[in-house]
Amino acid sequence: MSSAALSMGRGFALVAALVFAGLLAALPGGAQEVSIKILVNDDPISDYDIAQRERFLALTTKEQPSPELKKKSTDMLIDEHLQMQEGRKLGVTPDEEDVTKIIEDMASKNNLDVAGLTTALGKAGVNVKTLKDRIRAQLVWQSVVRQKFAREVQIGEADVDQALADSSENEEQSSVRVEQVRLELPSGADQRVLAAKLAAAEALRARFSGCGNVADMAKGVEGATVKTLLEQQATNLAQPARLLVQNAKVGQMTPPTVSHSGVELYAVCGNRAVTSDGSVRETTQRKLMNEEMMIRAERLLRDLRQDAFIEYR
Repeated sequence: MSSAALSMGRGFALVAALVFAGLLAALPGGAQEVSIKILVNDDPISDYDIAQRERFLALTTKEQPSPELKKKSTDMLIDEHLQMQEGRKLGVTPDEEDVTKIIEDMASKNNLDVAGLTTALGKAGVNVKTLKDRIRAQLVWQSVVRQKFAREVQIGEADVDQALADSSENEEQSSVRVEQVRLELPSGADQRVLAAKLAAAEALRARFSGCGNVADMAKGVEGATVKTLLEQQATNLAQPARLLVQNAKVGQMTPPTVSHSGVELYAVCGNRAVTSDGSVRETTQRKLMNEEMMIRAERLLRDLRQDAFIEYR
């Protein structure tokens, strides 16, 4: 649970940052008489709890206190009580060491210690217990979801392959093998020289009949050189050559383009998708697993709420 705790700490880091953003003055403080407003399966939620959560949300979301924010706060507290109740049924309790690590991580990322963070929240009218209760509920719920669904959710190799195929990042990993033909431009070349080089390049392209004769073709063109780019990633080529190569079919030569050093053509001689390394596949599998677990978690919480006895007072 410790790695999850540290990750959650980063998610809450906004609290202390916003304290210094000038929101403190907008959030009123002051003690109030506490009364029970909601029972969730006999677990009480007081008006103080709701007011605290509303202030906490106002601080972290930059929303102004409002009936909508109060309802959001109330719903969040109801959900957390249901999550904690489900944890108790399964014998899951929050690890207070993890709670402490999250708080310490939040404080350190904002150049504070725990006491300083507690003081900053207090000036905003937020008791640090409100934050700790939120953290405890999330830690318990993570454990509940893993305990209930970890064995049910299976992400196979085919699922990972499909996700990688659908990923735009994976498409950028398309790799090509090309023969680059460059007609060198002399330093300070004028438009007449450039036009002549472009004409020579177009003539060369017109004679292109396949990758097997690229080198022989170039021998008859003054200043032409041929370079084989093995497994060169298409994303490493400069535009517009990159786009032309990506859109060309195997066995085609791209129209000439002008670079800083000459006029260039690219004969596309082969392409393939780069095989994703283990770390990419592992990351993708974890992402798919988390997405599926989140779906199960949302469904479970919805069912718990439907079955719960919730009394508003």
